[in-house]
Amino acid sequence: MIEHYVAELDRALRGPRAVKADMLAEARDGLADAAQAYEESGLDRVSAERRAVADFGSVERVAPEFQGELALAQGRRTALLICGVLLAQPVVWWLLSLAGQNSRSDAGGVYGLADAVVGWAGGGAVVLAVTIVMATGLRGLSAYRRLVRAAGFFAFAVCGVFAVLGAVLTVYNPAAHSLLGVTGLPTTALLLGVPLAAVAVAGRRCLSAA
Repeated sequence: MIEHYVAELDRALRGPRAVKADMLAEARDGLADAAQAYEESGLDRVSAERRAVADFGSVERVAPEFQGELALAQGRRTALLICGVLLAQPVVWWLLSLAGQNSRSDAGGVYGLADAVVGWAGGGAVVLAVTIVMATGLRGLSAYRRLVRAAGFFAFAVCGVFAVLGAVLTVYNPAAHSLLGVTGLPTTALLLGVPLAAVAVAGRRCLSAA
């Protein structure tokens, strides 16, 4: 009875695997303790487990509360990932610029404009991501679904905006002698595209958890 109940609860929940595993383990332990208490009071094992499960509540009643915690955890993880990716990018590209003969501060035109937009957009996105992290830590948040859903769409927006800006910076980079060079498109795809893909996956998981 207990294992069947926990398996059904597992299928009803969406969210970070580690967090969900901890929640399910806690539920299983609580049910096992309750069943043991009923068994010690005179019930047989099957009846004791059935009584423990009945006291715990149906999956339909319990799952929404569990799902709320999972959704907030996913939203927090997504926002932290966005912060990590956006804060790491300037350092990574500054290091790569050392391989070139020019620095981006000397550039103007399209590259200079795109670089300025990256700075402002990146700073704003980090501030918004930190705000989401703080909001997901609030207790008793009634609008958690909207918050986590917003975090998911925010992740998609970050991917779209910075993918375009990254491509523009790569194409118009005055330090790049070739689009296939060390600061060219392959490097952009690896160092920017892969992290942004991870952000997109996290955003999709936010929408699923919400």
